[in-house]
Amino acid sequence: MVLTAYGGRCVYCDERQSETLEHEAPLASGKGRDIWWNLVPACDRCNSWKQKKSAVEWVLNMKLHHAHPKVGFCRNSLPLHVVKGVKDRIAEVKREIQDAPRRTWFERHYGDKKTPRLRREKHEEVERCTEKMERYPYPPWESRETRHSDQYCTRVLCCGHTQKNSTFTYVTLAKSDREDLKRMAYEKGLWIGDLIGTLLTPTPEEWRQSQHDDDEDPQGGA
Repeated sequence: MVLTAYGGRCVYCDERQSETLEHEAPLASGKGRDIWWNLVPACDRCNSWKQKKSAVEWVLNMKLHHAHPKVGFCRNSLPLHVVKGVKDRIAEVKREIQDAPRRTWFERHYGDKKTPRLRREKHEEVERCTEKMERYPYPPWESRETRHSDQYCTRVLCCGHTQKNSTFTYVTLAKSDREDLKRMAYEKGLWIGDLIGTLLTPTPEEWRQSQHDDDEDPQGGA
């Protein structure tokens, strides 16, 4: 949930890919907590440079370092124009990860998964999640819910199959047709199953009507 925030970039340097969960208020200071709302996406370099400082302290030290480089307020520093945007970027990330529908979406889709033992495995999971979200024309947690559930995701864009009276049906399509159909569905803001159902609904209705006509005139007319 955190590593995919801010487009998967480091909130401090605003350039590198996020590689680690960084405690904005460090645990070593006694002020920070190991909880999601104290975490921001960061690269390993910025995490190392920040060390045990809070984000506010690190930003202050870097600004003093640029103003008085010979004093040695900071061992490593980001460019000044980058430093000035840290506060706003952190606020943006906080708004993103504290968004209730987004947080619930991650809980519903990934809450039952065990935390990978290896860091590499964690990043592979994040990469798969990012690729999945990139398929949608807009965040799936912004689509409507088919019904309320405290256990499962019911957002139309990603989990439309949870709708009442829905069933799974396999459709044989060429791979290229399936990809185009998916894109078509996402552009319309529909779950792909809903789109297929919309396209197919007139056909069984026409068939039912033909059966009804045959029942009314079994001899083919008088």
